[in-house]
Amino acid sequence: MSSQPDDYPRSSLAPVGLSDPRYTARRKRMFEFLARVRAIGADVDLDIPSIAVIGWQSAGKSSLIEAISGIKLPRASGTCTRCPTECQLVHSDAPWACTVSLRLTTAADGSVRTNPQTIQFGPPMSDKAEVTERIRRAQKAILSPSAPTDLFLSVAETDVGASEMPFSSNCIVLEISGPDITDLNFIDLPGLFVGGEENDMKLIKDLAISYIKRPSCIILLTVACETDFINQGAHRLAQEFDPRGDRTIGVLTKPDRIPPTEEEFWLPYIRGEREDTTLWFCVKCPNSQSISSGITWEEARAEESHFFSYTPPWSTLDATFREKLGTGNLTRRLSDKLCDLIAERLPDIQQELNRLLEKNERDLDTLPSAPSSAPIREILNLITDFTREVEKQAVGKPGRDGVLQQIRPFQDEFRAAVRGTAPCFVPRFRINPPTCTSQRRPYESSEEEDVRAGPHPQFLTGEEDHNEIGVDDAKWAVTRELPNNYPFIVQKEYILEFVTQWDDPAQSLFGSTIEKLKEIFLLLRIEFILAVEREPSTQNTHYFKDYRRKFLADSNQDFITRMQEHRYQRSEFKVALDNIISNLAKIGFRDVDPLQLARLQSSEDSDDALKIMADVRAYFQGM
Repeated sequence: MSSQPDDYPRSSLAPVGLSDPRYTARRKRMFEFLARVRAIGADVDLDIPSIAVIGWQSAGKSSLIEAISGIKLPRASGTCTRCPTECQLVHSDAPWACTVSLRLTTAADGSVRTNPQTIQFGPPMSDKAEVTERIRRAQKAILSPSAPTDLFLSVAETDVGASEMPFSSNCIVLEISGPDITDLNFIDLPGLFVGGEENDMKLIKDLAISYIKRPSCIILLTVACETDFINQGAHRLAQEFDPRGDRTIGVLTKPDRIPPTEEEFWLPYIRGEREDTTLWFCVKCPNSQSISSGITWEEARAEESHFFSYTPPWSTLDATFREKLGTGNLTRRLSDKLCDLIAERLPDIQQELNRLLEKNERDLDTLPSAPSSAPIREILNLITDFTREVEKQAVGKPGRDGVLQQIRPFQDEFRAAVRGTAPCFVPRFRINPPTCTSQRRPYESSEEEDVRAGPHPQFLTGEEDHNEIGVDDAKWAVTRELPNNYPFIVQKEYILEFVTQWDDPAQSLFGSTIEKLKEIFLLLRIEFILAVEREPSTQNTHYFKDYRRKFLADSNQDFITRMQEHRYQRSEFKVALDNIISNLAKIGFRDVDPLQLARLQSSEDSDDALKIMADVRAYFQGM
């Protein structure tokens, strides 16, 4: 039972204000925190407590939202309840105001956006009568994602054309504040239905599940009393994700349409006589005829109060159960439950915020530095760092990560390849010729092999290696020379036979070494920096302009020379120059540098050339 005072009007449907004794400072702090989280856009990444309104189509959800928020939703065919609508109600001492925004979480092709956007849709409104049309246009914009959103604010609705899709998961956000507003935050979801397009039914169901499956979501289940409870499938969806009903609040709508004598079927919900712990309320909203006649929010609340006060069996319920009747009582209960849930979730939200902040800081650290304001110093620092790293690598580092250690395998491969090209000279009188150089293992010297070959030569057996070169082969070029004389061409040809085989190993060693050096010393980064410099651009504009002005002034050396000669003399030239500077100050040109006057004497023929020279020289000076 509520602890409200006896003189509090139990059937009052006015929203709770600061004058209400139950509107505590704690509640205010909770909702202010929630508003700050939403203001920075963190509600997209955080599991913020909220209320999701679900129900069957024609269950009276739209009327319930109107009763809680105090605004009228559009009821034109084709736009009503076709996308989620989030209502952020904030109590404020300032005059009533409403801002409409579009929260875009999916792209036009239905894919999930990596960076969700929230776009304000038009200026804030201070007149409730303007809200309905603004929401209607916002829904049109949501359902036509390929068109610019501003288009729907400026042209007539009939000029926009048909919507591109029947439903959307993108959301309309209503920020409503005022002195008669109860702090509350809830999302009105499209009504569940059967018998339509399969894709549409799946979209609506998946959308509802995406909200109510979260433990921090309060499920506001709407059930129309004019239809059998069992035939309204929304309650089965709520039971699936909240079996005990601990975070579900049920709302019975349209009690005035209950057939006579059937009221007793619905009263057990209000009296809490069901198996689950779901807390049920009952509200009465205006019917379609009253809405068409233009009933006001105040008139609707008074009509609701009169209905529950004088219509049995509602009027005959005990006082405890009558606290579950009417929009005002429902709103207060929703606000209390949401406030408690926010307080319960605060430690987890704080941890999630810290995690997101740490992630953002890591992402910021990976961003490149801002352009330097001193490019010369920046490049000198890069060159110095590069030189130090090369020196460190060239001296050698312990372990396997030094440059000398990393290129050693390439050197070993090159050495083995070169040794493998040694000519195989074999005396013909040996039976077992020594192993040829081409068959040596790496790093074995010829002296070691000669020792293994043995001291005593043996004669030929007739089994010869065709790669071996014998004594007779070496004499092929003998012509008319004297004994013991041979032409140099013989040695040259044998030398060329193995030297020409060094090309591939040498190229391989060079290429492998260069690639490793690029990897270690980030030569590719240097190449990138040099490539950037080929596109002239500078952030040091002040220095560039200053040096350009000096260069243009220096172009008239005669004037500069005369100015320097008469700097300390009271000459006619000095007096005239001082008068010019003084008169320029009188017409607003203050702090004029006399060097700037040198530009006045430049000829038109040389102006363009001088400007080109000044630009190039100033850019070079600033690099």
